[in-house]
Amino acid sequence: MCSGCHQGELAGIRMISLYCTIRPARIVWLRHILEGYDGLAMLSTVSAEKGLIRLQTPSCSYMDLMLLMESLAPGLSPYPVRS
Repeated sequence: MCSGCHQGELAGIRMISLYCTIRPARIVWLRHILEGYDGLAMLSTVSAEKGLIRLQTPSCSYMDLMLLMESLAPGLSPYPVRS
């Protein structure tokens, strides 16, 4: 996380929005996981029925968010995961 993000100074920090489809039953779970990573990303529900969410992250935290989402992906995917 960059120093500006770490200190809570988001003015002037570019935000990145990502739209993802996850299992609807996992939306609240993911929100709680992200809350544990203070300032990493904000989750907004676009469509609870479809599992469509929006993640907003400071550009300096993008790679950290991608690494976390990659590790959580098998449990979030609404699609069958091949072994």
